[in-house]
Amino acid sequence: MNARRLVFEVLTQVEEQGAYASVLLDARLDKARLSPEERALATELTYGVLRWQGRLDYLLAAVANRPWERVDPALRRLLRLGAYQLLFLTRVPVYAAVNETVALTPVARPSSSEASKGFINAVLRGLLRQQTTLRFPDPSADPVGALATRWSHPHWLVARWLARLGAEEVEALLRANNETPALSVVVNRLKRQPEEVGSHLAQIAGSVTPGRFAPGVFHLTEGAEALRDPAFGEGWYFPMDEAATLPALLLDPQPGETVLDACAGGGGKAALLLGLLGGSGRVIALDPNPRAHRRLREAKARLGLDRLLSLQADARQASRLFSRPVDKILVDAPCSGLGTLRRHPERKWTQQEAGLAALARLQQELLRGVAPLVKSGGLLVYSTCSLEPEETDLVVEAFLREFPDFAPDDPRTSLPTTAGELVDRAGAVRTWPHRHGIDGFYAIRLRRLGR
Repeated sequence: MNARRLVFEVLTQVEEQGAYASVLLDARLDKARLSPEERALATELTYGVLRWQGRLDYLLAAVANRPWERVDPALRRLLRLGAYQLLFLTRVPVYAAVNETVALTPVARPSSSEASKGFINAVLRGLLRQQTTLRFPDPSADPVGALATRWSHPHWLVARWLARLGAEEVEALLRANNETPALSVVVNRLKRQPEEVGSHLAQIAGSVTPGRFAPGVFHLTEGAEALRDPAFGEGWYFPMDEAATLPALLLDPQPGETVLDACAGGGGKAALLLGLLGGSGRVIALDPNPRAHRRLREAKARLGLDRLLSLQADARQASRLFSRPVDKILVDAPCSGLGTLRRHPERKWTQQEAGLAALARLQQELLRGVAPLVKSGGLLVYSTCSLEPEETDLVVEAFLREFPDFAPDDPRTSLPTTAGELVDRAGAVRTWPHRHGIDGFYAIRLRRLGR
């Protein structure tokens, strides 16, 4: 196994099975016997190809001798891998980029012929010859196509962002989505305090910058060491984007309260909530996915989440599972993930516009399932790592029509002063990669009115 073959296999599973690139790549690297240089190359190639897939496809199609849609999908993935090295990795010699890609042809197509190798070789060398003469679409004639191609995003997504934001801001957003973000970690207050963790990280992780909008968050430019350090294994901190911490702050859990984390995932939000509870109170974590519960068990042990009760259950049925109301509920709902394209670039290509409606229905069903459990005067926070209207404002508007005993509650009372700029006129928190340097997130706090 070498870096390029590993990357090709990861890209294949992402495209064919909808796998998350970050999870799959980490798992494969843990098992592969690669040098540090090869590991770094594999990481760069995986994320680079996924970030720039749209541009790569456009340029490769221009030099291929057959329609791009008729090229075998496996060969398309192989060509993207070679083209990324030629166009973006100047440290990789041309001969190595071409020859190593051609050599992978039997991996891409086990029954491949010499003709397939010749095709790969011809297209990549044609790209080399013609790269300076190839032109992107004319912005005046095709504004969507020009932005989508140059900045490697699907046309449908660029079109809807243009309608809402305008060309200048959309280009800034697209550019930000293609940047490599720093690793962000959150202090586990059940184990250590931010001052101690920040001091420790400064010794092992290069540049360390405190979060701008949330306490206990640090951004690391050289984060790999931080995830191999004993302090990580001992549960001092865990990876999470700064934007993802804001819903927990909005929920504002107080000592002694019972909090329901309705879509718990791997336990990061539960750890945040338990830290805010200060060791008094408890968090009930729901998730129907067995894999999520394996991660929850691991997080519970590593992070010391003694007051966490995890249940493998669907939050849509939550009101049937519990006989008593709870103080506060967090619904960090499954979504398109279109606000996290910096960290999950594959979502650009796996998420389709038509799928937003189904996600919105699921999000409404989750809110409907947990709403009866919120005690009178209690709080419900709804959040998504998406900024699309179908998954944000429209979901909340539909919920408030169905449950008129809930109303938006001012989030500023539980946010740091620096986060005030994130609150819009409707009382929702919205973060944008190009405006705030963190993932795109939406969160709103709803209070159940007294009865």
